[in-house]
Amino acid sequence: MKKLLLILMLVASGLIGYGQKIADLTRATTATKTDLLIIDQSDATKGIAIQHLFAGDSLFLPDLATSDVTVLSPTSTGGTKALATEDINNIVITESGGMAYVSTSGTQTIGTGGTFERINEGAIAYTGSHLHDFTHSDGRLTYTGTNTKHFTVQVSYNIEGDETAQLVQIQLYKDGALISATNDQHDYTAVDTDDTVGFVWLLEIATGEYVEVHGTSDTNGDTFYLHNGSMVISQH
Repeated sequence: MKKLLLILMLVASGLIGYGQKIADLTRATTATKTDLLIIDQSDATKGIAIQHLFAGDSLFLPDLATSDVTVLSPTSTGGTKALATEDINNIVITESGGMAYVSTSGTQTIGTGGTFERINEGAIAYTGSHLHDFTHSDGRLTYTGTNTKHFTVQVSYNIEGDETAQLVQIQLYKDGALISATNDQHDYTAVDTDDTVGFVWLLEIATGEYVEVHGTSDTNGDTFYLHNGSMVISQH
C-alpha cells in the first residue's frame, strides 16, 4: 500500500509540474517546435494565430474590422484596386444586366413574309431600365462590360394579329445574327387575335455585342400590333 501511495504521489507531482510548465508559457509570436497547439490572440498583429508548435505550422486569421489587411477588388478595366480596411464592409457586388420594355405600343409591317425584321416600326418605342454594363437604343441592348460573361435572356411580348389567319414569329438576334432556335410563334385567327409569345435563352456576350428581337409574319405586307412586353438580360 505504501508503494502504491508513493507511486500516486509521484504521478500527481509530475502532472502538477507539467501543468505549471504549460501555465508558464508566454504567448507565442513565432513558431517553436513543441508538442502543443496554441491559439493566440495578439494585440500586436490584431488577429488570432493558431500554431501547431510540434510541427511548426501556423495559421493567422486577421481581424478585418481593425487590421490593415490588403483586400483587392476588380476595377472596370479588369485590373485590381486595394481597398482600405474601413471600406471592406461596404463592398457591393453588382452583376451585369438590364432590360428594355415596350413603352409605346404600335403596329409593325412585314414587307416580305417569312423575313425577320427588327420590331421597331411606326409608333413602337422602348425604354431601357436597370442597365448595368449595358446601354439601350430602340429595343437593342449592348454590352459595355470588359469581360465576356454568360447571360440569361428572357423575352415576353404581347402581340395582336391583324389577319383572320396569320402566323407571327419572333426570334432573338445577337450582334446581327439570327439565333434560330429561339423561335416562338402563334397562329392568329378571327377569334384568337391576341397572345403572348416569348422565350428564355442562355448567351455568352462579349464587349460591344448586342441583342435585339426581330419578328415576321407569313404573308407579304402583313401587320401585327405590339401591345407591350420586355427583354430582360441577367448574368448567370
